[in-house]
Amino acid sequence: MSPSPLSSPPNPANAPSRRFFADIGIAPGARVLDVGCGNGDLSRYVAELAGPGGEVVAIDRSEQALAMAKMTNAASDIAQIQYRAVDLSGDFPDLGHFDVIVGRRVLMYLPDASKTLERLAALAKPNAILAFQEHARAGLPSGLGDLTLHRQLYNWNWSTIAAEGGDVELALRLAELMQQLGLSVEEARGEAILLHPDQPSFLPTLTRTMLPRIVERGIASVEHIDLDTLSQRIEDEHRAAGGMIVWDLAFFISARTRPASR
Repeated sequence: MSPSPLSSPPNPANAPSRRFFADIGIAPGARVLDVGCGNGDLSRYVAELAGPGGEVVAIDRSEQALAMAKMTNAASDIAQIQYRAVDLSGDFPDLGHFDVIVGRRVLMYLPDASKTLERLAALAKPNAILAFQEHARAGLPSGLGDLTLHRQLYNWNWSTIAAEGGDVELALRLAELMQQLGLSVEEARGEAILLHPDQPSFLPTLTRTMLPRIVERGIASVEHIDLDTLSQRIEDEHRAAGGMIVWDLAFFISARTRPASR
């Protein structure tokens, strides 16, 4: 029986997000745009930082994701969150201008991330913050022993993103793209996403979520992936290898627009 979403291990790639976005300079009362908000996890966090005097506009093209975000209870002492359906690959509706623009794993999925970034920069006020957590294909995973299955899953996921037109190297160029737009990069760093040997793997949940896309793009078949035995095979391989597995790399880039001219 497949585990329910409530019992599924959390994505370890989300754990560093709070450390990064807490330090980019979101001030109380800020107006924040969350790009590609998904289930609203990051939206609710930046709403905490902006406080009750702030405002968060959270956009995503998926109506299903937005419905899930709206169903999740948020604390009462945070900024008001407005969820809107927006396709980042098309023209933006009138969203106004923002003190802060954030996103987590969104630009990497776009066929022309640089054009979207340019449009987003046009929505930023003078001296506004633009900060993103993005990932890149980096020849992983890496560990102590044979990780054939882990590498298969890694390659299936990234190959699917590439087949969908995503930019699997975007994170490695993001700071440079921001500078080309005239933004001042304040921070650019990376953090390894580790799989611990004594914790349940989130990879079965990730694979289950990605499965329709993997199959649709012809990357792998349902029979080849075999969800019924996947969890046990992942656990067996990790146990045999021992130690930590470096699964992924998260890149964190924060920049500012030019201050207002005097």
